[in-house]
Amino acid sequence: MNASQNEHRFFYGWIVVAIGFLCLLATFGIRSSFGAYVASWETEFAIGRTQVTLISVISMITFVIFQPLMGRLIDCRGTRLVLNLSMLLTGGGLLLASMATGLWQLVLLYSLVASIGMAGGSTVTVQAVVTHWFVEKRGTVMGLVLSGMAAGQLVVGPASVMLIDSYGWRPALKVFGIAVLVIIVPLCYFLFRSRPEAMGLAPYGAKEEMAVETEAESLEQPLPSEQKYSIFKSRFFWLLTTPYFVCGFTDTGLINTHFIPFAEGQGYSAALIAVVYGSIAIFSFAGTIGAGFLSDRLNRPRFLCIIYWSRAFIFLLLLTVLNNPVGLFLFAVIFGLTERASVPPTGSLCAHHFNALSIGMVFGYVSISHHLGSAFGSFIPGVLFDLTGSYNLIFAISIGLLFISGLLVSRIAEPASSQKQPAAADYSTK
Repeated sequence: MNASQNEHRFFYGWIVVAIGFLCLLATFGIRSSFGAYVASWETEFAIGRTQVTLISVISMITFVIFQPLMGRLIDCRGTRLVLNLSMLLTGGGLLLASMATGLWQLVLLYSLVASIGMAGGSTVTVQAVVTHWFVEKRGTVMGLVLSGMAAGQLVVGPASVMLIDSYGWRPALKVFGIAVLVIIVPLCYFLFRSRPEAMGLAPYGAKEEMAVETEAESLEQPLPSEQKYSIFKSRFFWLLTTPYFVCGFTDTGLINTHFIPFAEGQGYSAALIAVVYGSIAIFSFAGTIGAGFLSDRLNRPRFLCIIYWSRAFIFLLLLTVLNNPVGLFLFAVIFGLTERASVPPTGSLCAHHFNALSIGMVFGYVSISHHLGSAFGSFIPGVLFDLTGSYNLIFAISIGLLFISGLLVSRIAEPASSQKQPAAADYSTK
């Protein structure tokens, strides 16, 4: 079936990307709700926060390692096989983890089995799906399907808090494991297709000349090794990735892992914590879209500086005066607006400064810095909490790191307006 025929009927690709949206909702929602389990696991296994956050660190490292491996498997076997296996591992790992009787079992089932599945059900797979199924409206579709991450944080995070408060951590993990196995896995198996050609369809908006161009592009030779690693000699690379490491440290690491136990330690109710955590997701969604819009219109290094310093400011307020419910909501608004706002300007600057290299390779290196920051941002606060009995020290350290990050990105050269690239819609770092 050719492209013109696609335009006169419902396009099956919308079903495929809807399944991708659900996969991101599940995988990212589960990853972002880790903090809801911290206090329960401390009590259940009689361990400190350091040991609990090790579960998160191992999970993040597993996620980082297996994302590129899943990308390679997609190239060899297709997205359908990868997504089916990944969601089986995710759901099965969570279900079995709900029955864990020892810490090592939790590490094996949650940090390894389920996290391998979440790596395969991440943006690596979903971005490949959109690329295969859509030529026209690819950016719009990519933005829609990647909003599943914010939806997951909005739905799964608060639901985890309420389920654990009412029934305990085991039923909570069991509910999400069964939901993945009963709802998402069958959808992937029966309805998901890797490419439109498998159904006799053409990609949405495809034209014959585009297919020729794509075939020619596929014959490009890989970059020589010396070009691949030249990025590490670039001063710009380190000015950008060092703050991005701090970004991961203070959002996915510190807040996603420790905000819920921090709020619980302040004596706030589970209902209030769930609402505040959901509010972060709502404003994060708005902040990401707004940042993409502003990245095309503002000086991007200065914009990044504002983002990092705004996060430092709200951490300072949280440490000093925001020790009340109104303050928590103010924190949710400002932190949510900055949580993923660094992604579009960072991607756009990478696309400009490294336009002679593979953009996918550059984004991969930058993403690793964010993931490593997330791992340290999950573990170090747990250690300091066990040593000091509070989160005050880690918030103070984070404020200093964010202030320095703002100074570093402000030293990046902004290209002339005539040379600006559109903001890159890459969300794989989260």
